Amino acid sequence: MRTALIHRLSGVLSLALFVACRSDSAGPALPLVVGDVSAAAIHAVGPPASIVFHSARDGSSRIYVMNPDGTGERAITTGPGDFWPDLSPDGRFVVFRSNRSGNNEIYVADVNGGTPVNISNSTANDDWPRWSPNGHRIAFHSNRDGNFNIFTVTPDGSDLRHVTTDAALDQWADWSPNGQQLAFRRGMDVYVADADGEEQNVRRLTFLSTVLSQMPAWSPNGKEIAFMSARAGYVSVFLMSAEGDTPEHPAVNLTPKGATDASSAWQSRAPSWSKNGKQIYFMSFRPSTFRPGVGNDVEIFVMNADGSQPTRLTNATGEDGGPRSR
Repeated sequence: MRTALIHRLSGVLSLALFVACRSDSAGPALPLVVGDVSAAAIHAVGPPASIVFHSARDGSSRIYVMNPDGTGERAITTGPGDFWPDLSPDGRFVVFRSNRSGNNEIYVADVNGGTPVNISNSTANDDWPRWSPNGHRIAFHSNRDGNFNIFTVTPDGSDLRHVTTDAALDQWADWSPNGQQLAFRRGMDVYVADADGEEQNVRRLTFLSTVLSQMPAWSPNGKEIAFMSARAGYVSVFLMSAEGDTPEHPAVNLTPKGATDASSAWQSRAPSWSKNGKQIYFMSFRPSTFRPGVGNDVEIFVMNADGSQPTRLTNATGEDGGPRSR
């Protein structure tokens, strides 16, 4: 099974992943399971099953896909311990982090089934995989050298390369739309560096060294970056220019809490753009997701890129998170 999938990854991906976005479905549509979400309220963007996410609704986290409007949810991995997925550009493969082997590794699997292939093969903590726009490489962070740094690797696990080698903590990378740069967390701030080479053209984008900012997500046109920050006193999704958060053009809070809501009852993170750049998906808990006997339950939301019309897409007990679209 491993040989067959690697053959497909090395052969099919080298050709098919040049395709930008296909309109065919990765599987049959399923009935609406969200319940309290009106599909008509969502401006659906993308083909069926084009949103991938992790969910612990069955007791152990697995990878799911759904339609852009929240319908058609279905599991595509069996778990346990599968998190932070990303779809290949043509939607045929999923990459994700899993601790199914006893520690965090990066796996690639066919979205229609089959045995996932471990492409990181390390005793270290490997996490947060992100497919390059052309499908040729996968970025992830790892502490295999003792400190967390950003690496890239081919989808079959070969040709491992360092992107960062700094002594600071480097995590949560995302590709620029042209595939030439990676935005990532360094220390407490968001930085950007060239994707090809080690520590090439590193540039700082945020400047709050005592407040955490991470999980950057580049807009499809390359002009903006959404990211998670605690600068408001709670964890929220912010938007800044790709040139950086400056006094002239400060980052904007897209998910502000209600005036009477406690900071501890509100968290939004892991933003991801729709492919037309008009919406941002994210994971969040807030008073509306609180479940008696459970507490703050994390669900997936979508909002317009200016923060308007936030709409809940999932409604299941157990964390739903890490949404990514193609």
